[in-house]
Amino acid sequence: MEMMKRRCVVVAFYVMWAPVLSFSQTRETNSSPMRVEPSQETKVDADLQPHEGSVTKDPLLTSITAAKMAIGPGDLLAITVFDTPELSERVRVDSEGRITLPLVGELMVQGTTANALEKVIRSKLMNGSFVKDPQVSVFIAEYAGQMAYVTGEVSRPGAYPLLRSHRLLDLISVAGGLTSRAGNTVNIVRGDDPAQHVQVDLTEKDASRSNPEILPGDSISVAQTGIVYVLGDVNRPGGFMLDRRTTLSVVQAVALAEGTKASASPSKAVLIRTVDGKRQQIPLNLKMVLKSQSPDLLLAAGDIVYVPGSLTRGMGRTGLEVIESSAGLAAVYAIRP
Repeated sequence: MEMMKRRCVVVAFYVMWAPVLSFSQTRETNSSPMRVEPSQETKVDADLQPHEGSVTKDPLLTSITAAKMAIGPGDLLAITVFDTPELSERVRVDSEGRITLPLVGELMVQGTTANALEKVIRSKLMNGSFVKDPQVSVFIAEYAGQMAYVTGEVSRPGAYPLLRSHRLLDLISVAGGLTSRAGNTVNIVRGDDPAQHVQVDLTEKDASRSNPEILPGDSISVAQTGIVYVLGDVNRPGGFMLDRRTTLSVVQAVALAEGTKASASPSKAVLIRTVDGKRQQIPLNLKMVLKSQSPDLLLAAGDIVYVPGSLTRGMGRTGLEVIESSAGLAAVYAIRP
């Protein structure tokens, strides 16, 4: 009987406290830290990685063309034969373009590439029965004289190393890009043949012409943009730099000069232009042009629009010389967009 009473007490205690104990266990379980699944961790790491194109790369650290840089005098070569450290060397190419290696002997390496030299060394080691199956690696640790020079209308003119094969626009980019005074003409003097000059038009649609490959020793000169002059009886006489991307007409040029003065004689204006190395005078009736009764000519670099005063007589030879000399002394203004 006593035993039955004890069992009834235990059952009653369990019935009373079971919900509380269950709630406590559930709360303890839910309060424990959540474990991140491996797949979720991988996703988080991937999201933290920089997206493609988010990092700006130095143009000279990116290989643009497929051509390989040739070995030249003064270059330092790191030559490794795997598992044969006694044959590994760091050797500098001499002034005659040669190197000397253990067992291999003297090699002419000037003008060849690292890949080609690897094959030559491997072949000589095998033919001499020095190494049965050599794995050769050639790395050009230092380039000597592998420079290109950028001058003219760029933001940071100077000498830049050519550690890989690059084209004209790569060098212009690393030199800070074109200035506001830059034109569309670039002159390249080849380092291996200073008598060879290459003139490049940046507006050329054919990339092989507008973006040629640059070789070590080349000198790049970005020319200044062309200038047109508006002189005579105008409110702001001077020279105006042509924008590389746009053209400039007579009416636009006169507008940049803030129009003609009240004393001007626009019907007697002239356009002075160089044709085949000779200066020519082209009559220019600005009154007719402004009324769209005469064509609004497009100007070219070096053109001079001269608007005489109402009391000015014919220019003659002396007058032309005076105008040209005054153009050389005129203020030059940049065309603002």
